[in-house]
Amino acid sequence: MVENLTWAAELGMKKGGKNRFSLMVKVISMSKKWIYLLGSLSFVMVGMTGCTRQVKQSKHDKALGTYRLSVYWLAHENWYKGRRRAPLYQKRRRIAWVSERFARAIRMQGSGRLRNGWIVQYKSRCRYKRRFCLRVKVINAKRYPMGIGAGRVALQPFRSVAADRRQFPHGTYLYIPALGRLIRKGGWAHNGCFAVHDRGGKIRGRRLDLFTGNRVLFKRHLQKRLPKRIKVYAGDTRCSTKIARR
Repeated sequence: MVENLTWAAELGMKKGGKNRFSLMVKVISMSKKWIYLLGSLSFVMVGMTGCTRQVKQSKHDKALGTYRLSVYWLAHENWYKGRRRAPLYQKRRRIAWVSERFARAIRMQGSGRLRNGWIVQYKSRCRYKRRFCLRVKVINAKRYPMGIGAGRVALQPFRSVAADRRQFPHGTYLYIPALGRLIRKGGWAHNGCFAVHDRGGKIRGRRLDLFTGNRVLFKRHLQKRLPKRIKVYAGDTRCSTKIARR
């Protein structure tokens, strides 16, 4: 796609059309956004290939009750505009200046991707000359391309959930057939199996946070369908061989 658009831009320049060349440049810049979305989609598909065969619900599935459902994702600096006035620190060393909106998104989502490709994990808040700032940790982007969960687990889009540790220990398998059906309607294969890979300070009681990986894809395909409450079943027997326990 990029090669074809680059060739088109060169052709427009040879013909001497200034307006035509500027139009081609705009098309190329638009294609970069599509490449980013396609790249995010491909990672979501890879993260969900643990099992693509649909598993039918059985009357023997142990019901755990109804839980409130919310979502979270990896925050990207490119999504947030504003002056870069909020510093990020790692071990007392300032590693970046970001907008305050992006800094607050890192704090809320737990991790974020900087423009330079670094992925940072939120540690705590700090103060810098009365400005909002964060203490973070730079993590291995190749090993944890979508962020890191509790117990140093690589988060998997539409597979990993965050839960209260008093409700579910780390690594617990959950079977949520209704959520699996919604994800399949969004265009991705899913068998309804999830794993507790993360936790959060505000996640208490009967609540689950589904990791969607990408905010753009979630809002486009799932936001309007996602219920506020959903039935959850024990997944140790049917999901233990479908998702790697880490």
